[in-house]
Amino acid sequence: MPPDLPPSAGPPAQPSDPAVHSLRGRCAIVTGASRGIGRAIALAYTRAGAQVVINHAPDQAVPQDLLDLIAAEGGQAVAVQADVGRSADQERLLAAALTHFGRIDILVNNAAIKGKASFLEVTEATWDEVMRTNLQGPYFLAQRVAREMLRAGTRGRIINLSSLHESKPLRGSSVYSISKSGLAMLTMTLALELARQGITVNSILPGSYLTQMNLLALNDPARKADADNWVPVGRMGLPEDLVATAVFLAGPNSDYITGSCIRVDGGLSLV
Repeated sequence: MPPDLPPSAGPPAQPSDPAVHSLRGRCAIVTGASRGIGRAIALAYTRAGAQVVINHAPDQAVPQDLLDLIAAEGGQAVAVQADVGRSADQERLLAAALTHFGRIDILVNNAAIKGKASFLEVTEATWDEVMRTNLQGPYFLAQRVAREMLRAGTRGRIINLSSLHESKPLRGSSVYSISKSGLAMLTMTLALELARQGITVNSILPGSYLTQMNLLALNDPARKADADNWVPVGRMGLPEDLVATAVFLAGPNSDYITGSCIRVDGGLSLV
């Protein structure tokens, strides 16, 4: 189990109820959904009425607590262990959506790895692993999902979770920054190519969030306090801060938004 998140500096903002943007009758695949932002999005989607395929990585256990919570609230979800960078695993994710729920309306490309290493220490193996998970995986999973959407005549939604480091390099994580820069172009390119087919493609930029990827901030109170100081709103983000945006972009009221990056970062991109 991941460690409990420490309390934020000051009372966290309360996101608007995602259920007001109904996703009833829709099915979503959310990658990297066993924890952090992906988990929060998956839970918000089921609360908004969607059926959800919860992807978790091969080295992670089935998120049974999340499945139990969703079931207790009357939602529907299935967990699928898959490496999003592998073709056969992408097929299994799509097959799970079609087998269990009969359709696919929404794809959230959230799974990512950081691959921390200085430029002089990066190996080809690190490059390949990060790019396969963070860029190649979202590209070809989106391709598979879009083909199914077109076959079924679905006005679908593809949402990519980006990073502040798509435009600001991150010291000691050059490959991660490059992969997120590529994801930004992937979002715009897919949006352009799929717009006439009724499929929108957008990205969300979370900024600095209290998730397992930011272990240093989680484990070091002084570092966390410093991070809170340089986020303009005065605190790092929580996964729940982002869910209303994710639900909105997945729903019918976002039909005229495509190729956009929506920053949910507490103003961090301004400094």
